[in-house]
Amino acid sequence: MKRTLIASAAFASLLVATNASAADLPVYTKAPPVAVVYDWTGYYLGVNVGYSWGRGTTDGNVTGTQTVAATRATTVTTVLPTLPLSGRADVNGVIGGGQLGYNWQRGTWLFGLEGDIQGSGERGFSDVCTVAGCPAGSVAFNREYKLDWFGTARGRVGFLPTERLVLYATGGLAYGGFSGSSTTQPLNIGTWASTRAGWTVGAGAEAALGSNWSVKFEYLYMDLGHVGGSSANATSITTVGPIGGITTTTTTNLAYVFNTKFTDNIVRVGLNYRFGGGAIVARY
Repeated sequence: MKRTLIASAAFASLLVATNASAADLPVYTKAPPVAVVYDWTGYYLGVNVGYSWGRGTTDGNVTGTQTVAATRATTVTTVLPTLPLSGRADVNGVIGGGQLGYNWQRGTWLFGLEGDIQGSGERGFSDVCTVAGCPAGSVAFNREYKLDWFGTARGRVGFLPTERLVLYATGGLAYGGFSGSSTTQPLNIGTWASTRAGWTVGAGAEAALGSNWSVKFEYLYMDLGHVGGSSANATSITTVGPIGGITTTTTTNLAYVFNTKFTDNIVRVGLNYRFGGGAIVARY
């Protein structure tokens, strides 16, 4: 009996000591999961290439006088009727350039600013006529149009359906160098070149390729307003004779006044490199 009591007491002492030691051991918890998220905030620099479908629309009028002078006869000057001028040209070509911008991401929304400068191969030719549709005999002169370069400064507002894809709308200032020249000889209808400012709106999508790279597809509509706005005088002289000892000289003076409005549809793809942002390791 005495041995049983001693054994029970020893077992109880061992149990208490074991519990006390267990209470002093460190407690380990499961580490939170690791996730990689994408942040669009930061500066970016990129290049782009694309194609544009432009439209040069020329409108105006032509006025003039015609003077008939004959030897031994009275000189007669007649005012010619004013005729409208109308011409339409497709001004299409390849474009390419670079862009620089900055993004702010707020949750699933993105706000940004972007500027770009583009070289352009857009060219187009048109007959400018005095009758709509340019039937035979109505061509006043020919015109060549060129958009040599353009640029934009735009804001961007986007939505992120997924963390690596942005769908956005964009719009702002547009500017460019547009020129027109006559291909009619020997009449001098005039040549002009002008840098004009207008506006642009569009939309696009941009997808992240990796930590700092992204690719975008973008459409822009651009309106540079009325460019040119020049007038030119053309003089032609016709001499007939002598007939019956009389020589007749007809001098025609024409003044062309016209303006050209230029609009453009631009589709391009671009590649951007982002300084900052990109993939971020986060724990949840």
